[in-house]
Amino acid sequence: PVFSESAFPELPSPLGQVLATFQLFERIPVGDRVTMLGLLYAMLDYTRDEKTFEAYDRMTAHELFIRMGISQRLVEDFIRPTLLVGLFKPPEELSAAVAMELLYFYALAHQTSFDVRWIKSRSISELIISPLASDLLARGQTEDAPISVEGAAEPAGAAQTAAGGALDVKGGCRVTTVETGPSGEVSGVRYVTRGGEEERIDVSACVLALGAKGMKSVVSGSPSLARRCPELCKAASLSAIDVVAC
Repeated sequence: PVFSESAFPELPSPLGQVLATFQLFERIPVGDRVTMLGLLYAMLDYTRDEKTFEAYDRMTAHELFIRMGISQRLVEDFIRPTLLVGLFKPPEELSAAVAMELLYFYALAHQTSFDVRWIKSRSISELIISPLASDLLARGQTEDAPISVEGAAEPAGAAQTAAGGALDVKGGCRVTTVETGPSGEVSGVRYVTRGGEEERIDVSACVLALGAKGMKSVVSGSPSLARRCPELCKAASLSAIDVVAC
């Protein structure tokens, strides 16, 4: 934690960030850091109204940095790496509005925004995924088809079923095959339940949120999908997947 453990008290943004990091960014001269003021002006201006936002959205981040007088040193040593990490693209390929939204969220909203925070008390599944699933189940409830949640008091990952609702969360299941129809469209998904039984559901779309091991398993068990989508075969051949950006 750079900011939360700083000797400086938490001050209004961006004054707090400037003071807390003044001696940390030694590679960037003070003169280059001062040019960030132009970007702060744009940050205050781009959400002024819808037309203004659209104008910034049509402009690339690279063009914005030139117009605002941001030094090349500051862009190359700080802003560009931040955008590559957060949005996986350089300033030349990003909307100025999107770039500023990222910078605001990660660095400029509050003095401690740039600090990485790790979940220590419980797992991500318990603190984020399970409550999110329960909330989605509740939102899908209707008067004609009330939702029942099986195993609501069980640990995260327990099966939760929305009877007739908009969402059906199948915890502990493992997808084995993604089936495709004659025209190449996704038509069904086969999976193995927690008890080891194989089941199938009809689908019209499928999102693959998988790591390297899971991708290999699904693609190897889905020959028609592999023939239809050779890029998935290439992804399945990787030893690890950190980020896939499309």
